[in-house]
Amino acid sequence: MLTAQATARSIRSDQLIAAEAGRLLDYIKIALDRDLDAAIQATARLSALLAMKAPGERLLSRRGGLAPWQGLKVKKYIDEHLDRAISTGDLAGLCSLSTSHFCRAFKASFGRTPHAYVIAARIERARVLMLTTSHSLSEIAFACGLADQSHFCRYFRSATGISPGAWRRRYAMDTISHDALAAA
Repeated sequence: MLTAQATARSIRSDQLIAAEAGRLLDYIKIALDRDLDAAIQATARLSALLAMKAPGERLLSRRGGLAPWQGLKVKKYIDEHLDRAISTGDLAGLCSLSTSHFCRAFKASFGRTPHAYVIAARIERARVLMLTTSHSLSEIAFACGLADQSHFCRYFRSATGISPGAWRRRYAMDTISHDALAAA
């Protein structure tokens, strides 16, 4: 479990996505000549990886929202602390606002409540970890700050319409080394 937690904390999602996309592109180049089915599977995985969008990429410009510095500070805090409990009170404290005012301003800025934003960020982190690691779903759930695997499965299914195991089977291929493909 500590490995998944350390991975989630030390490497940002965009760096994981970029590294995995580069690896997949290299694999697709090699596989196109040797194994068309493997190339198609890798292309589907790359497509899923690139289709993922970080939650709240830009702040909505609405009156009554958070100041730009507050929004950036809150986003950074959430990204850095996804592996542990994040309370609305802590987020409000970062901006020196009351909890109720912070919640209204956050929703005006991001288009959703702080809780919904944090859950979406956790699901996004879980998707990246499912595509880039071979950790178990319970380890991934823990690394994303969720209490247990069933908690993770419930949130993941409500966000994507599919269970995490089925999503992983659909988009994540087994780790295939370039050496194994070259030997084929």
